[in-house]
Amino acid sequence: MPDELEKRNWAGFAKGDPDIWREFINRQIPLLFGVFMKRWPNPSLAEELVQKSVFDAVRGLDSYNPSKGSPKEWLLGIARNNIRLEIRKRSARPTANGDISRYLQTIDTEPLPDEILERRETAEMVRWALGRLKSKEQAVLRAKYTEGLMAVEIAGQMHTTEKAVHNLLYRAKISLRRELKLMKSSWMIGLK
Repeated sequence: MPDELEKRNWAGFAKGDPDIWREFINRQIPLLFGVFMKRWPNPSLAEELVQKSVFDAVRGLDSYNPSKGSPKEWLLGIARNNIRLEIRKRSARPTANGDISRYLQTIDTEPLPDEILERRETAEMVRWALGRLKSKEQAVLRAKYTEGLMAVEIAGQMHTTEKAVHNLLYRAKISLRRELKLMKSSWMIGLK
């Protein structure tokens, strides 16, 4: 059963006290990472789900009610929901029907030029959009997705905190998405 000091912290958490939030998030990120790694031993996916859960918590702070439980229980509930969403998303992906060895043999023996061309075009578009981002956003996206570094390693390279890297990754993804949408709309206008 929580003591009176802990319950006061819960109330401060619910009000968005930055010191309580900072301390709470710093303690919970490793816990969330462990929860996600137990489900999928994929550090990149685990980091993305941690980041999503933390941002969901920040956005949904109004839904936290200290009388219903601790902030930790609330955040773990958000994490469990994100796990369920990921499972649903993965189960909705199409799967190969029939004999998979036949598909593999076709892929191994026959070139697939359309796919190769599409990948090249996609890579060129992403490179172009990435080049339009701020240098910090470019650096963090390259470190994460090209070099495959974890947030803590990126933080060491950039001489900043892991939380700052998560925030920068979040903003960089939004910026990249915006640039790609701009490119797509410009391209669509050019077709007309």
